[in-house]
Amino acid sequence: MLAKTITPTKNLESLLIKLIEEVKFANKKLDLIIKQNHNKLTQKNKKTSNNKLTKDSLIVPDVLSLLSLPTHLRKTVIALYKLEKATAEDLSKETKRQRAVESASANQLTRMGYLKKFRQGHKVYFYIEQKQEENK
Repeated sequence: MLAKTITPTKNLESLLIKLIEEVKFANKKLDLIIKQNHNKLTQKNKKTSNNKLTKDSLIVPDVLSLLSLPTHLRKTVIALYKLEKATAEDLSKETKRQRAVESASANQLTRMGYLKKFRQGHKVYFYIEQKQEENK
């Protein structure tokens, strides 16, 4: 019997190759979505003449805007969703990264309009402000 036999190793190898191709395809699709939404996000994040964000320019993170964020910033936003409000130290405990890294990420997200922050004593708290729809 010289029939062609597929060894488990060859079968696993072909599955991995197929999986890699699928991941590359998904990455291309995500890149396209990110490019399409990038302009929308930057337009929402316009600054006023005094270089401050307006109240209406806050971007509430949704699935598409989270996908458009770099991974290191996305991790901070997801941690803040869990904690609701947090200091950089609280975020660092949740993400297992250094406090300085979380502080920089949270401040960058604040400048981008995704987060808000307030000071309570010596501590600075970050939070995601949920826009409330006004009844007309």
